[in-house]
Parts: sequence; structure tokens; C-alpha cells
Amino acid sequence: MNGIVQYTILRRSYQAMDMDEFRRLSALPMWYQVVESVLTYQYPLPRVQQLGKRWRTFWKKAAENHIVDEERAPYTLIDGIPKNELYELDGFWCAKSPESHIGPFVNAIDFLIPDGTPVFAAQDGIIVEAVDQNTQWGDNETFRDDLNFMSIAHDIGTTPQGKAMVETTQYCHLEAGSIRVQGLRVGMRVNQGQQIATVGKSGWTDRDHLHFIVFETDFHSLNPFGFQSLVPRFRR
Repeated sequence: MNGIVQYTILRRSYQAMDMDEFRRLSALPMWYQVVESVLTYQYPLPRVQQLGKRWRTFWKKAAENHIVDEERAPYTLIDGIPKNELYELDGFWCAKSPESHIGPFVNAIDFLIPDGTPVFAAQDGIIVEAVDQNTQWGDNETFRDDLNFMSIAHDIGTTPQGKAMVETTQYCHLEAGSIRVQGLRVGMRVNQGQQIATVGKSGWTDRDHLHFIVFETDFHSLNPFGFQSLVPRFRR
């Protein structure tokens, strides 16, 4: 798991980075090559197959009707998102973010899902990062350190030189305390489909959603971060 140790160190380095510097480095063209995940992942959210053919519209309708915050933000999950940033993914409404889905995070997926929705491990793995004590959220970057999230490492084999190879999934904007409620902590193994948390606004966000991303470490000399996002392959 040396790759995961390196990844978590690199993530902390990013978190301490000035945002103007991050945006400058994220403008490099290297980020926009399509690289798919090696593993195939389960969707990290309920699919409600028990509803039969209607399941493909269940979550879309939830996003269209759910009010973000009756007092502070009375709009639905899809309101205000430009058409070129809103897209459908296998029954979910999702959104792109030109503010935060850039550089090593370009392949992140924002599933527009109401707070309180269960979040599931997308693949078997080991928890390598977990934060769930934050209660603040807001629509600007000053809230980025208030994020609740979990990172799970997934073994994908070894290199010819015997070095461990891993992909890491990350689940962001989790409800405060929802990881602890599941009895989970760093170092524990989780199984695909196991509930790991619930969706809840935290950190840099203006609406309920689950930010999901798959990373790999990348020590190419041109990569200033040492990690990059992958296009996840989902099991349907």
C-alpha cells in the first residue's frame, strides 16, 4: 500500500496549496486525456431496483423536486445549473463544476442526491482517509477545509517490479457524524455495497450532492500533483 501512503501525503500537499496556484497548474493540457479506471465500480448510491422500470427516473425526479434549504436556499437540486453542466448518468442527474472539477479532479462526478441518502462503498477496499466532524458549508472556496469525506483504497495488482498498484475512490460532502454512526474508521476494510455514510452538505457546495471521484497515483514528471482522476467504469 505504499502508493496509498504517497497519495495521502500528496492530497495533504494539495489541501495546503494556494487556490490561485492550483488553478494555474490545473490549466495544463495533460489533465484532459481520457484515462479509464482499471476496476469496474458499483454506483455509490441506492439504485432502487425494486421499483422496476421506474427506477431510472426515481433519482432524477428527486433532484427535480427536492428543495435545498427551505429558509436559506429555496431551490431544487437542478435549479441554476447551466444546461452544458447538467447531464444524465444511468438514471441520476449529475453536474459538472467548472470551479472545482479541474486539473487532477477533472473526472469528478457530482450526483445530485438529497441529504440523508445512504452512500455505499463502490468496491472492496481499505479506508485510508475519513473526516466527518464538520458542520459548515457554503458556495465559495473558503469552505473547502470544512469538507466531510472518505477515501477508500482498492488493490488492482502489482507492477512487474512487484510494486503495489491501487485506485482510490473518494466520497465527499458527507453528513457530519455519519461515518462514525456506521462504526467505521481509517484502517478498516469495507465491502462493495456496504453503507459507509450518508449524504450531507459540508465544505464547498451550494446544494445537496455526492461528489464521487476515482484517483490513481501518477508520478510522471509533468504531473505537478502526483495524482490524477480517472473516468470510472461503472457496473450496470
